Amino acid sequence: MNTKKIFMALALCVTFLAVACTPSSTAEEDQLYEQGIDKTKIKRPSH
Repeated sequence: MNTKKIFMALALCVTFLAVACTPSSTAEEDQLYEQGIDKTKIKRPSH
């Protein structure tokens, strides 16, 4: 019973480290949306 708890704790730690150490691709996805805006091409709507 005690050995089973140790193996479960070890598996949990390994899983946590594997998930925490994987690089997130959020920064790569954000580059698609980070574009310069030409303010001369923006027209303000007239009311």
